[in-house]
Amino acid sequence: MSAPLQTEMQDAAPSPRFGLWLLAGGFGLLLAAGLLLWWREGDRLFTDGLIAALLACF
Repeated sequence: MSAPLQTEMQDAAPSPRFGLWLLAGGFGLLLAAGLLLWWREGDRLFTDGLIAALLACF
């Protein structure tokens, strides 16, 4: 008689690289949105909006 092999299913923890990929993706999306705004609205309106957004944060 042989004992049946038991395999344990362990929950795979997300790797630290997943968090880095999420951060990089978020940064990339913000950069793309900024470039699109700059392209569509021009640099003056973009700069004025950026300054207003920064002032609103503080």
